[in-house]
Amino acid sequence: MNSVRYVPPLPGQASAKSLVADPGTPHEQRFVFYETLEIGRDQPDRTLVPGQLLVDGPTVSFRHAILHQTPEGCCTVRDLSRNGTRLDGRRLVPNVETELHVGQVVEIAAGIRFALAGNESLRQEPAASGTVAAPGFTFATVLVGDIQDYTVLVRRAPSTALQQSVSHVFERLTSEVVRYGGTVKEYQGDAIFAFWEGALDGQQVIKACRAAFALDALARTLGEDREAWQVADFPLRMDWALATGPVVIDSVGGSRQRGGLSMIGEAVVLAFRLEKFATPETGPIIACSTTYGMARTSFAFRDLGERQAKGFDRPDRVFALLGPQPACPAPSPGGDAR
Repeated sequence: MNSVRYVPPLPGQASAKSLVADPGTPHEQRFVFYETLEIGRDQPDRTLVPGQLLVDGPTVSFRHAILHQTPEGCCTVRDLSRNGTRLDGRRLVPNVETELHVGQVVEIAAGIRFALAGNESLRQEPAASGTVAAPGFTFATVLVGDIQDYTVLVRRAPSTALQQSVSHVFERLTSEVVRYGGTVKEYQGDAIFAFWEGALDGQQVIKACRAAFALDALARTLGEDREAWQVADFPLRMDWALATGPVVIDSVGGSRQRGGLSMIGEAVVLAFRLEKFATPETGPIIACSTTYGMARTSFAFRDLGERQAKGFDRPDRVFALLGPQPACPAPSPGGDAR
């Protein structure tokens, strides 16, 4: 654990919870809070105030993340940083409140982890410039979902009904992405853009493939629900694409308030291009060759041959994602993907 300084807050209306570093080890440290705990970067001239946890490290932002607890005991975490905050390994969208439950792990910057614990007694642990940007290189699987024939839909459907329908559908799809351990980066008109971070062992690829099936099924269900999809005589159908590869992720916005994520990498562009290859004959989910190579023992694919995506200088093999292999369990959210 990096060296830290911490001053406990005054007791508040909410019950005490704590962040735990190195739980279950001789080096375990607990940092109690009630309503609010702010995590930031320590530096020699910084004055420590109650309810503040300062961590030494150049990749920690001056104000990195804030935990908040309501009087009813509900907790949230909000990322304010340049180098990111993760919850159980899933990168959070900056400046968005995300629910935080006892037992979950908050990770700031480069691998500094705290577990949330509840019902704590107040006790203080001994205390031990601009943020240095850590290159946000990661190996990610990008998922893009696009509403079919959206241009035609815009011309035919009442704008209010269409806007309400798309908003409702994307809200439900976002919840499903989170349930499967992913992060929704943004919406681009008629498209949802999500990603799963991981390593070369490919577990994030498995999660993303499972999520793709769940999202497609959910979209079809919502399309049959007249309260959710209010556009009569125009069924909701979506095409999906998965692309896997190295990307660079960073926060967007000024130092006082981060407003979103930027993601740069071939996998991002490829996912948006591959979605255009989906047809009734291929099925709704298209995957790149890297996704196929890392998921083929868990999922069945159909080789669609070589296709040259727009903007790429050479063709590559493209695959239709068909479903889990017979020996594999049915898709389920979260957990161990193996």
